[in-house]
Amino acid sequence: MALRRPHRKSRHGCMECKRRRVKCDEARPTCSNCQKRHAECEYGSSSSLLWANEEPSVRLSSRASGSDSGLHGDPSLGSPGSDSLGLLGRLSGDSSTPAAPAVLNLHDLELMMQWCNATFQTLSRNDRTDPIWRNAVPEEGLSHPFLMHGILALSSLHLARTAPEASGRAAYLNRAVAHQNQALALFRELLGDINEGNAKAMFAFASIVVVYTFGFPHTPDVQDPWTCVDDLYQVLVLTRGISQVIRSPADFLNHGSFAPILQVDESPAPLPDDATTAIRHLHEANEICRARDPHHETDAYTVTIDNIAEMLSWAYGGTTSTVIAGRWAIKLPPRFLDLLREREPLALVMLVHYGVLLQHLKHRWCFDDWCVRVAKAVWAILDDQWRPLVHWAMRGILGENYLEQIDNL
Repeated sequence: MALRRPHRKSRHGCMECKRRRVKCDEARPTCSNCQKRHAECEYGSSSSLLWANEEPSVRLSSRASGSDSGLHGDPSLGSPGSDSLGLLGRLSGDSSTPAAPAVLNLHDLELMMQWCNATFQTLSRNDRTDPIWRNAVPEEGLSHPFLMHGILALSSLHLARTAPEASGRAAYLNRAVAHQNQALALFRELLGDINEGNAKAMFAFASIVVVYTFGFPHTPDVQDPWTCVDDLYQVLVLTRGISQVIRSPADFLNHGSFAPILQVDESPAPLPDDATTAIRHLHEANEICRARDPHHETDAYTVTIDNIAEMLSWAYGGTTSTVIAGRWAIKLPPRFLDLLREREPLALVMLVHYGVLLQHLKHRWCFDDWCVRVAKAVWAILDDQWRPLVHWAMRGILGENYLEQIDNL
């Protein structure tokens, strides 16, 4: 301890006692009041006296520790001679063993910000469902790790598809795959135990999986158009399978906070004349096939065509949400998927018309090039007998001069 300069006793006492309006015994270096309170003892300019350690100490003057800081006169600040880390140690709960901060996963924090700022909109349909997907779903994820991994996977995939620099897309894609693999492993364990406690999380994750599957990048094989058809077939099969998962938790959600997600409030609109004509041609072709082949799957095609017409009416009514793509797949007759797997020409014709629905969703990152890929692939497969049935769909997807685009491939 060192005395900076000789002193004489002050008639006014230390600054702390004056502030508290108590009598000061002016003991040096710390008066008895400040010693009891473990407060900073400092004498005013009239005495010109400051005691100091040989080592630097934390010293808060009355000006620096005023009402704005909220720390003036607080015993936790310690007395002269306390180590400069003492305050931080006490604030952490133990001055002798300060707690080590947890390591922040900045990558995951970035993905959660991405979800809250943008990715949630991929699944939301309107203002009523926005807060559910943006806020309520991540809150469910805090209790259900498979959902949290699913959220982070879709956000990372979104960045991988939209990042301005190609160099960073591979890293985002790798993170998306890692999170999705962990999500699916945990999700599968719960498929046999869907209950009221996990219904919201199961429903949300099932929806995320569908969007993830559509959005996952596929490398087109220009030499084999069947690659694109097979890819879309797998997406449709998965979407229908996920729909079975959605039905169970939906029973628990009809009257809860997630109810707006289940409420179909789309406004269908009458089809334009050209679309109505195209649908009529599909029904006529179906009847012709039945007349020629007694084993023709007329009913499966009829339901599929009506399904196309219904979803088109939603699209022309202004619906631009992912529900169009998912609902068409969910409502498909199981037999239609068999016909598509068997590569029946009329089933391929239906697939091009599904591409028109995807065209209405092209502004969404997860659907952006599906319609074009499907249209070009099926056109390359069909022969001249079947191509007239897809002219309307091809024009809707590729434009009036679509034949020139295809010829230049």
